[in-house]
Amino acid sequence: MPERGALAVELIDRGVPLAIYGDGWQKAREWPAIRPSWRGPSIYGTDYTKAIRAAKACLGLLSKGNRDLHTQRSMEIPHAGGVLCAERTSEHRALYHEGEEALFWTDARECAERCRELIADGARRRALAEQGRQRCLDNGHLNERVMARILCAATS
Repeated sequence: MPERGALAVELIDRGVPLAIYGDGWQKAREWPAIRPSWRGPSIYGTDYTKAIRAAKACLGLLSKGNRDLHTQRSMEIPHAGGVLCAERTSEHRALYHEGEEALFWTDARECAERCRELIADGARRRALAEQGRQRCLDNGHLNERVMARILCAATS
C-alpha cells in the first residue's frame, strides 16, 4: 500500500510514537525513516490481540487501491479492546459514533492530533475502547454472526 509509507513518516515527524508490525514495509520508499518504528513482521492470534490491547491508539488504515471505506480491522480493533483511530469515511461513521466509540481523521495532521489525545488521556482511551467494543458487538459484524446469517439464508 504505497500511501502508507508517506503517512507513517508524517506521523513520525509530528511526534507520534509508532509501533509498526507487518510485512512489506521494507519495500516502501520511506523505509529508512520508518525502520526505527518497525517492530517486526505480521503478528497473529493472541500476539495480535495483545498488541491491540497494549496500544494507546490503533490505526485502521485503508487501501486506496481497493477504495476501502472500512476493513476487517475496523471490527477487529474494537472487538479486541483497542481504540479504532481510522480514516473518516461514510462506512466508518455508520459503524461507530465518532468521538464516542472510535476516533476518525481526514489527514495526517488530524490523525496525529487524535493519536496524541489518546496517548495523553487514559480515561478517555478506556471509555472509547469499552464503548467501541460494545458497538462492535451490537453491530453484529463478527465472523461467527455473519456466517450464521449466511448459513441461515442458504438453508431458507
